[in-house]
Amino acid sequence: MSVSPRRVWSFNVARSVFFLNGKALTAARLSIVSLTLGLSACGGGSTGPIIPPAATSVTKIGTDPTNVIAGTSFSDSIRVQVTDASSNPKSGASVAFAVTGGGGSVTPATVITDANGKAAAKFITGTTVGTNTATATVTGLADVTFSITTIAATTWSTVASGTIQALAKVWGTSASDMWIVGDAGTILHYNGTSWLSVSNPATGLVSGIWGASASDVWAVSGSGLLHYNGTTWSSVSSGTTQALFTVWGTSSSDVWVVGLSGTIVHYNGTTWSSVSSGTTQSLNAVWGTSASDVWAVGGNGTILHYDGTTWSSVSSGSSSLLNWVRGTSASDVWAVGNAGAILHYNGTTWSSVSSGTTQQLNSVWGTSSSNAWVVGYGGTILHYDGTSWSSVSSGTTRFLFGVWGTSASDVWAVGDVGTILHGPPAG
Repeated sequence: MSVSPRRVWSFNVARSVFFLNGKALTAARLSIVSLTLGLSACGGGSTGPIIPPAATSVTKIGTDPTNVIAGTSFSDSIRVQVTDASSNPKSGASVAFAVTGGGGSVTPATVITDANGKAAAKFITGTTVGTNTATATVTGLADVTFSITTIAATTWSTVASGTIQALAKVWGTSASDMWIVGDAGTILHYNGTSWLSVSNPATGLVSGIWGASASDVWAVSGSGLLHYNGTTWSSVSSGTTQALFTVWGTSSSDVWVVGLSGTIVHYNGTTWSSVSSGTTQSLNAVWGTSASDVWAVGGNGTILHYDGTTWSSVSSGSSSLLNWVRGTSASDVWAVGNAGAILHYNGTTWSSVSSGTTQQLNSVWGTSSSNAWVVGYGGTILHYDGTSWSSVSSGTTRFLFGVWGTSASDVWAVGDVGTILHGPPAG
């Protein structure tokens, strides 16, 4: 039987040096000897793989917030910590986050714990006021449940746009398929959770957008047009060199675009062609209720109407620059413009309506004859309740250029410096 050689350790206090069998050890050699001795003490010169301790607990970090505005996120969102049996942080553990009640979303759905055993996800609450719940799950362990109480907004809420470019107009096909266009070729898409930038050929201002469906969308940029086929944006010739401002249509084969110096072009499903407007005033917006009931508005109080055959001038009774036109029916049409100008068409005539402001008004949109919204300079937001227009707090002083929504409870406003507001507030 072999016998290990006897090891004699000594330490010279004066020289602070270790000796092994009479030989002085350097720091490096001392480390090697210590490792060798440690391995020997474990029963030999080799060991099996080191198995890290398993995760045994997942706990919530912080407390569940209350009074979170419905449809928004909140500071820190939802967080957990995973530990082992000795209460040490467990890194590398997979945590699955999921919404279990009240709607909304959690991103990302799966998170790997960091060196401190922590994992976090962003919880965007549902748009309906009430209780939202979500869970954090680690396989083999009990779920952690988060319960968040939401409230109605008292003002319009600010939503991240990811850009500082001015945003001109907003439009969509549904609450989870929305578009915003703006300066420097900016096109953003909303998928029901967040706004994301979308690549497109434009480099200048994209000033208007409208579509016949989710896979047939038109946008206006300079004297050219952009078309989205459901996958990508591409450039399309408009057939004019004049600057174009906005677009609207009734179907994929009946689309109108208006612009500088009375320019009107029409798309029949195959080609774009110029149409006589009978005016040299710039036309800033176009909208209608059918192929034979279309309105265009512009400079010096200009209002034109298309009856299915020709465009003709209609008296507005105003000399204000008109920036936008929208309505809810053939007898409920609004036009807005400079110095607080608001005009209404009742099916027979246009008349001025008091706005209560002198700010420039840039866009109007509504769901019915008793529910309409207007936005403008200085963060101006006005609401119409069927009787009169009143000011509503926007929470910003930024210029607002566009407003559009999918329902009375899902309205978006966009403006300067990447501003996106979502509302309306309760009450």
